[in-house]
Amino acid sequence: MARIRTIKPTYFTSLTIADLSYEQRLTFIGLWTHVDDEGRCIDDARLIKAAVWPLDDRTAADVEDDLKALTESSLITRYTLTRRSYIAVTGWAEHQRINRPTPSKYPAPEQAESSPETPLTSGDEDSSNTHTQLSEDSRPERNREQGTGKGTGNRESSVPASQAPDPAPLREDVERICQHLAQRVEDNGSKRPTITKAWRTAARLMLDKDGRTEDQVHGCIDWCQDSDFWRSNVMSLPKLREKYDTLRLQATRPTPGSNVVPIGAAAGRPSTTDQRVAEGMSVAARLRAQEAAQ
Repeated sequence: MARIRTIKPTYFTSLTIADLSYEQRLTFIGLWTHVDDEGRCIDDARLIKAAVWPLDDRTAADVEDDLKALTESSLITRYTLTRRSYIAVTGWAEHQRINRPTPSKYPAPEQAESSPETPLTSGDEDSSNTHTQLSEDSRPERNREQGTGKGTGNRESSVPASQAPDPAPLREDVERICQHLAQRVEDNGSKRPTITKAWRTAARLMLDKDGRTEDQVHGCIDWCQDSDFWRSNVMSLPKLREKYDTLRLQATRPTPGSNVVPIGAAAGRPSTTDQRVAEGMSVAARLRAQEAAQ
């Protein structure tokens, strides 16, 4: 069964790979999904053709030519033991790591009747980095491949990265915002939430990308706590960032029957743009009040 593998971008800039034909390059990549968790398989071009080129008009002889080219480039090792031939992908254990791999049924190249030659491209950094680390278990990844999503290995990876606790604060202003919101959630009668990487990312983006000041974000958090919005929504910094402009507009609306628009701390410390909007609304409210009085 084919296996999930990964590939580094440096594969495409490798001088060793560049010397291969397109078919040879694809056969090499296809081999990664055909070999077992220790990078070995039976050396039979017919089997490799069936695994890598099942729907293409290529013959086992074509694949044999590919394997010869990969051997000459020292990307694979072909060896024999007790009259059986095997293939091992060079540098597999170093560049395509698998957690808890299934032990190989095939002998290692070191057990071969004749020792494999020293790779001719051992000094080529490009060719030695054509694989990359695979941080998933072997058996569960087959479930994912079939679309079940029920892999049972490496349960630590089952938690979405956006919900995983972020162990290290990014910086002080971001941390203050996160702690402020967590405290307000707790003050509102809920369990104090865990500060996650997603929270810190949202706080950083509000400060660096959206142009908000730390005081403005704190003010918006405080306003939410005293509003109906807080009572009807589960508050988080990603949600706060998403709805920030709407919340700020709500915070600057005049109260019914009043032409006074709260500005400053009472309105959650609006930005310059917020102040202009609030001032415009205040002027419009005063004009409507004057027209009504005439």
